[in-house]
Amino acid sequence: MYHYTESGLPNVYLRGGYIARVIDGEEAVSIHDLNGLHKAIGQDIISRSPALTGDEVRFLRKEMDLTQNSFANIIGVSEDTVRNWENGRNGVGRPEDILIRGFYHETVNDDSGLRKIIENIARLNREIAEDERQMNFEETPDGLWQVAA
Repeated sequence: MYHYTESGLPNVYLRGGYIARVIDGEEAVSIHDLNGLHKAIGQDIISRSPALTGDEVRFLRKEMDLTQNSFANIIGVSEDTVRNWENGRNGVGRPEDILIRGFYHETVNDDSGLRKIIENIARLNREIAEDERQMNFEETPDGLWQVAA
């Protein structure tokens, strides 16, 4: 049995599906169908009942090929919140836990358009935030500057 620590998860062990060789005195492992393995790990994570751990959040986020910032925008939290989850400083709240599981499921299974909907919401939120940061000024008839309406 191989302890698959390369996943970033402390509790993943493989029974078969890999070849181990010793090369220059060090063990080298080649895994058959790495993408399939990662999908199976992700499916197992989202189907379990305990709250997601930081390591599991990081694994799922990376499997969805998202940066911490993009992931945070999609699920509606700050990048610091995601970082704190992944580093084990804070636990994942129940609503976010459910959203992460659903989002991962939709992402890897190409089911409904949930991913597109969430990405559009995140994009709109970013655009609104950018608009709120933009400062617009206009010149008044008497030649003074003021914040534009």
